[in-house]
Amino acid sequence: MSEETTMNNEAVVAAEEVVSNGDNNNGLSKEEQALLGKKYLKPRDYILFSLARFASSAVTGLVQGYLLYFYTSCVGINASAVGLMFLITKIFDGLNDPIMGAVVDKTRTRWGKMRPYLFFGAIPWGIITIAMFLPQVYAGMNMTGKIVYMYVTYLAYGLLGTIIGVPLDGIPAVASPNTDERAKIISISRILGSIGEQSALVLLTVFLLMTHDDYSSSYMWMGIVIGILGPIFMLLGAGTIKERLEPTKETPSVWEGFKYLFKNKQFMLLILSNLLTFFRNLVSAMILYVVSYVIGKGSLQIVFSLPGAAASMIGMMLAPKMRKMMDSKKLFIVATIWHSIALGVIFFIALAVGVENLRETWGWILLAGLMFVAMIPVGILNVIPHLMATDTLDYWEDKTGDRCEGITFSLMSLRSKISSGFKDYVLSFLLVYFMFAQPMGYIESHKPLQTEFTKTGLVMIYTIVPAITNLVSIIPILFYKLSGKKMAEIQSRLEISRAKDAARLHAESNGVTEEVAADVVETAIVNDIVNDVETANEAEITSAAAEEVFAEAPKAEEVKVEETVAPAEDVFEKPAKKAPAKKAPAKKAEPKAETAKKAPAKKPAAKTTKSTKSDK
Repeated sequence: MSEETTMNNEAVVAAEEVVSNGDNNNGLSKEEQALLGKKYLKPRDYILFSLARFASSAVTGLVQGYLLYFYTSCVGINASAVGLMFLITKIFDGLNDPIMGAVVDKTRTRWGKMRPYLFFGAIPWGIITIAMFLPQVYAGMNMTGKIVYMYVTYLAYGLLGTIIGVPLDGIPAVASPNTDERAKIISISRILGSIGEQSALVLLTVFLLMTHDDYSSSYMWMGIVIGILGPIFMLLGAGTIKERLEPTKETPSVWEGFKYLFKNKQFMLLILSNLLTFFRNLVSAMILYVVSYVIGKGSLQIVFSLPGAAASMIGMMLAPKMRKMMDSKKLFIVATIWHSIALGVIFFIALAVGVENLRETWGWILLAGLMFVAMIPVGILNVIPHLMATDTLDYWEDKTGDRCEGITFSLMSLRSKISSGFKDYVLSFLLVYFMFAQPMGYIESHKPLQTEFTKTGLVMIYTIVPAITNLVSIIPILFYKLSGKKMAEIQSRLEISRAKDAARLHAESNGVTEEVAADVVETAIVNDIVNDVETANEAEITSAAAEEVFAEAPKAEEVKVEETVAPAEDVFEKPAKKAPAKKAPAKKAEPKAETAKKAPAKKPAAKTTKSTKSDK
């Protein structure tokens, strides 16, 4: 290619800068504008990653919802021994989360820094899940052996759950540079996760019918089905999704991870607010008590649990649409107030119709219908904190250049476990306060009578107590600043750089060297700019102005096409030395197709103009 053609191509680039200055209100080049809004995820990414979330939630829903009953009623381990085991292992499990977060952030493999842990942890996690629910294993053991086996298997379950859970929570943050796609995949995966949490309840109902109420066998088959299908779904999800955000060079230590919590004040406010949402969890924890002792029909648990889960899923589907109407901060506040008002209304309606009348068919149908409405905002509140967590990651990356997905989501997981502990403590305290009479374990099917004071108290714990206390979680969010225009500016800057990184990583993964990839991108940019200039000339730019620009083009030095093109005034005010080669007429730059095809294969060697990046 001749030097004259090269110089004319560069003159076109300079002309484009002049043309675009008038209508480029956001200060971005055409190349950068093209990168904004680019889509990366395919339908299969959403489906298969959401199946991985479904599988993970199915395992945790099985263990958290049914293991206590299995240990005490099917295996015969004393309840106090089981409670002590849960306390010790949860403390150990909680300490593992930040360590795992630091390990994830230090990981560098060709699969990314998160997916490898799903590949290698899914199958062992499924095996341990099955092992915990095998009554035959416990049958030949004495009490000491049962307790030892219980500790070993549950500790292994917790450790493998951390290895799976922390990366699984972090993958949506790196799956796409596009913020809308990240919001969408979080919302969809959380919906399927909510369904997964209820899968054990459905399986239990089916197996109890098949085994004629044999709980030991039903629990065993639940563990086998979920323990086999769960790893398969997780491997499918891990094998499909990709990590498109390049890890930062810094690899924080565990201690730096804890310091990050206090350095990133926006993330600390989010964690504090989410710690206070444990009051909301009293609602789901009280379902069994309300149906068993207020309504008097324990079989109605499925009637309250499944519609509540369906309402929560509706809220999860609404979250992305509502987020387009308002930012995450406002949506969090609105959903929290909505949930509290609904619970308050249910409490006063229950008092108006009489707590005793809730035993009637019309009474519990009314209660279940009202709770359906109250649970819709819970689905929104299950999605929004994770979107806000990705916002704090973007804020920190924009501020420091570092991303700490592992640390961030490990601390979110730790927060969840601490909240669960607070919920159990507060629930135990309130049950004692309202004089709840516990069943006697040594009397089969013993169900003690509860006083009217206790029944009213159970309804209060189910409704008005979380309605009032849940509002406390809004206070830290009032000081949260990552909303509206500020977050849009941060994400706009990051989306451009991420898109470029993703394109470079994609080229390198296909065997293209960095230099060749840069040349390909450079050629494409020149081609696009020529097209844009011609379109602009036909529409608005006068031929006289265009001729003036192109007349000065031969005087300009070879201009290197970088991420941002220098302002046109810099090009024309500081012309470089003329090249010794013959100058071609400027009109040769006008044919679009030939110029684009003959774009230089190598970057020009001459001096480059000053980048506009610093001017922005």
